Order: sequence, then structure tokens, then C-alpha cells
Amino acid sequence: MKKLLIVIPWTRYYVGNRDCPFASSPERAPEGVVGLATYLISKGADVRIADTLYMLRLNDGDTDATLTQLWETCADFKPDVIGFSFFTARFECAAQIFDDLRLRYAHSDTSRQPMFIAGGVHPTLLPQVTLQYMPLDAVVVGEGELPLLELLGGKHPREIKGIFMPGDVHVEKANVVECLDDLPVPDWSLIDIDHYTQPSYQISNTRLLRTMPVTFGRGCLYRCNFCAHNCFLRARHHSANYFVAKMRQVAQQCGIDTFVVQDSSIGNFSDEWAEVCRQLIAMDSPFRWWANLRANQANRRLLQLMKQAGCIKLFFGFESGSPRILKRMSKRITVEQCRQAAELCHEVGIPFYTSYIINYFGEEESDLQLTEELIRQTQPTSLSVNTFSPIPGSADYESHTQMIKPYINTIHDWTRLGMLAAPLRFGNMPEERFDYWRTRLRSLKQEINSHETAPEP
Repeated sequence: MKKLLIVIPWTRYYVGNRDCPFASSPERAPEGVVGLATYLISKGADVRIADTLYMLRLNDGDTDATLTQLWETCADFKPDVIGFSFFTARFECAAQIFDDLRLRYAHSDTSRQPMFIAGGVHPTLLPQVTLQYMPLDAVVVGEGELPLLELLGGKHPREIKGIFMPGDVHVEKANVVECLDDLPVPDWSLIDIDHYTQPSYQISNTRLLRTMPVTFGRGCLYRCNFCAHNCFLRARHHSANYFVAKMRQVAQQCGIDTFVVQDSSIGNFSDEWAEVCRQLIAMDSPFRWWANLRANQANRRLLQLMKQAGCIKLFFGFESGSPRILKRMSKRITVEQCRQAAELCHEVGIPFYTSYIINYFGEEESDLQLTEELIRQTQPTSLSVNTFSPIPGSADYESHTQMIKPYINTIHDWTRLGMLAAPLRFGNMPEERFDYWRTRLRSLKQEINSHETAPEP
């Protein structure tokens, strides 16, 4: 089989930045990449991971030192294929690393030139744009396990479903592993796990916790207009038996007892998640965990079960206090359901984090006023307020492409779009009024989050 080196690009935030303590600037361990590598290794492939995000932080933000370190890895491993996995927010960084590697190979003595490919969310959703700025040999569209296994096994790329090459017109997603229980548990020895399990405030603003990510299912049963989650992954899940065993194995391998459950909403598979909770309770609830849940999926019985099973925080995307904006987002929740979910969390005793979007299409000052009212009424444990950008793969991006195109002229512009920093106002109010409300809501966020950081009783 061919040898594969998977490169995890760094993020711009750490470039030239020496002062990045992990406690306050944590990064989640890359479960998707490690899981993919583990699967391919289990099938006989030789795979390594070059985590340039970790390398850059280790090198105090020095990109030259990090690129040299990456080249040394390539020279030692001699991969046949080098693959990049990234979101739109890391597009520019991925291209910088690719350009450097391609140049080094061109000037090296070796006659063994690797095949360069890319996968992940951005290449899947925008393969033509990816190839426009990164002249790769191919892009993997969709989930990577099966197409990469065929590629490393020697099959020609043009014969593999899910491989998109320069000159191709038709985009076809890869076949997927139908039963997630057929996947091995990620082997975290493939990266520096001591780095990612450092104590941080990733879950709580009050407590330093050593955490690891864990995923129960892929995809989402909903399609909110602003979200691209289910454009990439088809919805399915592990069995409760597999998942609980996975938690135990990861906890033992990484020396932790706290998890971030990464699913878009555990309520998408509520009956199966309830069985996970019952199994954890039968084990005397040995783990603490955070999870995402939709407001319309919250009920007293489920929340009580989750609290018994070790849930220490829930995340809700309430997004807006305006029924009109929620409908426009195709959020498929009501303001009353948000209030009820918050009330249940207060009654059951589960801290909760709520997220809101501002600068949405057609937004008026009255909508933002309703959002402030909902925040104050629900009294979340912690809060985030995010400025909207139509991200690639979302229904909002697809339906407003002509509006966005004039502002996307460089790879830097694409990256800014992925970082939710598009230079556009989508609401119906003067810029100074939007700035007033953004400042007001962010001050409210600081007020709420500062209360959580107070010493615990």
C-alpha cells in the first residue's frame, strides 16, 4: 500500500503569537483526522499525521521553523501521498503550507514526488475553488475512509468515487462506511495527546478540565439555512454499547474523565442517547461530559437522565429571540421552546451555554431587542454572540452567491468568510445602529460570562 501523510494546517491566530497558554486558548484534539488515520492503518496502510497546529504552537508561532520541521517529517517518512484536511477558515494557511512543500520537493534531490490531495469540509463543498488556489492532484469529496483506502491500495484516482481531479466537471460524493461501529476507536498515540489534554477552560469558565472530544453520530437531521453541517456528513450513529466502550478506551488511553460530545445535537438520536446514559449510570457515571442539544429536543426526563449520567453542561443554539428571524433561518424551533429548555436546565441543575447570531438577513433593531430580552429571560450560564457570514455549503450561501461574489476575490477573502468575518451587513439597519447593538450584546455576553468565572462556592 502507498504511504500517506495527513497534514493538519495551523490557524492564523497562532502565527507569530508566542503568548498562547493552552488553558485560555485551547484547541480540540482532531478526532476526525485521527479516526481516519486509525481506520486506514487498521486496513494495512502506513499513515502518519503532521499536526502543524501543534508544531506552530511548540515553535512559538514561527512558521519558518514549523515548515522546516514538516519538511523533515516528509524527508524521513517519504510519503507517496500528502493530504491536507481543513475548513474554509484554514484555507489560506493550508495553501501556504502546500506551496512551501511543493517548492521544497521541486528543489530537492529526490525523484519521488508525492501526490498532493485535500479533503475535509472546504474541499468537499468547494472542490473547484480549492483547486483554483491550490493546484493539487486531486480532492476527496465527502467522507474519506473508503476513497482513501482505494487510493492507497493502488486504484487509479479516476476510478474512485469521491475523487475530484483538475478538469473534472461532475462532483460526486464518496461512498461511506455505513455502520459506524465498524470503525476502530481512534488511536490517539498518532498525535501528541499530552498537548491536547492539558487543563483548559474549554468546557467551563470556572474550572480547568482535561478534556477529549468524542463523537456519537455523524451528520444532522435538520438543515438550518446558515449551517453547512449536514452537507458534508450523512446522519447515522454508533450503538450505545460501542460508544460507551469508546469513552472507556479513550479515557484510559488519554488519562482523562471529561469529554466534549461533538455531535450537532445528541437529541437527533434521543432514544439511542438515552440508552448511552443508562449504561453510564449503571457504571456509576464515571465520566463528565458536555453536549449540544436543540431547544425543541429538550424535555425533563431526558435532562434528568443526562444529569445522572454525568452531563455537566449543555450547548443550545437559540440563535435569535425573534420568531421572524428564526423562521427565516429555518431553525425549526420557537422562542417559547428556547424559554422552556432554559427553564428545564435551571430546574434540573444543568449549566447551559447559549449561542446567538446577529447581522442576519433582514434583521431589524426590533429583532435584536427581542434577542436581548430572551437572553435576559433565560439567564444562561454562559453566552456567545456571533456575527453572521454565509458559509460555503449552507443554504444561505447557495441562495446569496451573487451578493457575496464581489467580495471574494482572493484566498484571504475566502478564509475571512470561513472565519465569519465577511465585510458585509445583511440586516436592515444603518451601520452605526448595528454597531450599537453588537456592542450592547457583546457587553451582555461579558457580563454573563464574568459571573461564571467567579469563584465557585
